[in-house]
Amino acid sequence: MKSILKKLALLLIPVYLWFSFFVAFEPNNYFGLKSGTSSSQPVARVRAYEQEPGTRLMIGDSRLAHFDLDMVEELTGTRWQNLAFGGASLKESIDLANYVLDSGNEVEEILFELSFYTLNVHYNTDRFSALEETLRNPVAYCLNLEYNVNALTVFLDTLRGTPDTIESGDWVAADYFDADGNAIPVHRKLYEYPELIPPNCENWSLNEAEFDRLLELAARCEERGVRFVVVLPPMAGLVRTEVCDGYGITGVMENEVLPRLEAQSFPVLDYEWGGSCIQDDDTQFFDGFHLDEKYGLPDWTAQLFRDYSAAE
Repeated sequence: MKSILKKLALLLIPVYLWFSFFVAFEPNNYFGLKSGTSSSQPVARVRAYEQEPGTRLMIGDSRLAHFDLDMVEELTGTRWQNLAFGGASLKESIDLANYVLDSGNEVEEILFELSFYTLNVHYNTDRFSALEETLRNPVAYCLNLEYNVNALTVFLDTLRGTPDTIESGDWVAADYFDADGNAIPVHRKLYEYPELIPPNCENWSLNEAEFDRLLELAARCEERGVRFVVVLPPMAGLVRTEVCDGYGITGVMENEVLPRLEAQSFPVLDYEWGGSCIQDDDTQFFDGFHLDEKYGLPDWTAQLFRDYSAAE
């Protein structure tokens, strides 16, 4: 019997080594053994919330995911927790907000992102049930191929000393020519961005079901005494003219959606259609949706949280 156990122990050595490697380098701090994580993946954001629940929460997609929380704390005098993650659909954001409200943890304020892009019935990804399973099941997390690849990437980046990157660019002359060598008025990443959006927008239609769920979420927050504020982040002018105007989205948003939102009891901070402090798209936008983290996002952060504090 002892011989069999010794052989089993030897056979399990590779498993122990793999698990130790995975725990050391997985980027989402799933097990809470590190001081924190810079990952903005949904599993990282929600796991961080479960490990240390905050009372003031940001929920949305990548446009809300990169705030400097120290700056936000300086502006508001309070600490915020960011649960926004890349690619989040309106359904996923509402599911996450309800998950937080169902957790039994104290919640005081929710800053909730909305956009013409997430209001589109054709953009309705639903990954939250899979995320919940991953949060409940550490084995599923450890065996997930994507997270193992992420761990390997972190390991290799550590060996190479690869610095973390941010969405920011000090654009040079070469960035102001398109693929054919023609001069363009803004940097190429911004100029080409409208071409990436039409697959989800050319047949744009308002997602009435999720819009109704949003209003239900707001009512639930009001009943619980949770301050609920909706924010529509700024978009670059090229996105508005080439996508929203071109596909008839502008008219629906301005004539139908915004009046319905403004008729509600919760504050709506509209920088998508109402304008913002972002005056130089070429410098302040990294692409058509995402503000440059050095040259645009700090400006909008200051405007947003000043307005947030003053909103009623």
